[in-house]
Amino acid sequence: MRLAKPTVKHRLYLLTAALAALAPTGQASVRALDPADYASHSVTCEFPVRLTRDCSIWQGATRPIAFGDYRMRLAADSGGRTILVSQLRLGPSHNGQAFRDGGQATSRRTGSMDVIRGIRTALEDRGIHLERLQPIRSGRRVNAYLLEFSTNAYDYLKQFTVLESEYWLPKTRSRIR
Repeated sequence: MRLAKPTVKHRLYLLTAALAALAPTGQASVRALDPADYASHSVTCEFPVRLTRDCSIWQGATRPIAFGDYRMRLAADSGGRTILVSQLRLGPSHNGQAFRDGGQATSRRTGSMDVIRGIRTALEDRGIHLERLQPIRSGRRVNAYLLEFSTNAYDYLKQFTVLESEYWLPKTRSRIR
């Protein structure tokens, strides 16, 4: 008895059966994230949240924005609800500290929380509410924040984008000898 040569239709059935056998079962492995997951060495564009907008595997958050007196970089998930705020610093002041906060500098921690509060307030005025704030630490130091909002907040924050050259101005003026 001679066997029939398999047709394209038969090959598709065999391929479908093979793929169905490899398909995962209906249960997913879900684990709760602990604070160690938010250490700066473990936060990437893919983990603990997938950040697909303005995120680089080499640099992290890549969109430079200016908000108030501060400069920072942002990245977001595809829906714009989860935002990574990193490289947060006081922006360059061409007049020195004389015209900022009555001439008094604030601590880095106080300043970073001020800008987070400012972002939250500006977005709440537009009906977008901050639902979660997760600091990302390196030891005791906070290097970034992961913010989760009720709806797309990223599209609003993108309007504060600044040019790279303005963002990377030197913090202090070097002397020419």
